[in-house]
Amino acid sequence: MTNTYIEPRRSTLDEMLAGIENGLYVAGMAGGTTDLDSFTFGAQYAREIRKGRLGRMLRDVALSGNVFETMKSIDAIGNDLVMQGGLNSCCGKADQLGLPVGMGGPHLRIRNVVVGGRA
Repeated sequence: MTNTYIEPRRSTLDEMLAGIENGLYVAGMAGGTTDLDSFTFGAQYAREIRKGRLGRMLRDVALSGNVFETMKSIDAIGNDLVMQGGLNSCCGKADQLGLPVGMGGPHLRIRNVVVGGRA
C-alpha cells in the first residue's frame, strides 16, 4: 500500500464550482479497490452541479478509471487540505484488516473521470 499526497493550491471550492456547467460533486470515500494502475472508489455522497451551483443529492456513486489518466485530468486544486485517519480508519484488503491508514486531501476538479451510479 502506498500513499499519494496532493499539495493544496489556491482555488476555493466556490471558484472550482463556478467553472462547471454540468457535473458532479463527489465527496468522501465509501470503500474501493486498486489494481496496478486502475481504481474504483465509492463516494460517501454526491450532488449534481448545475451552472456552478450544488443541486440534488445522488446515491450509489462510484468513480473508476486509470490512476495516471485521471490525475492528468485534474485542472484545479483547492486550498482546503483536510486529512483523516489513524486508528479508526483501516485497510480491509486481504490479510491487512486492521492496518491503520490515513486519507484526505484538498478539493480537486477533474475534467474526465468515469462515474457510475443511480439518481
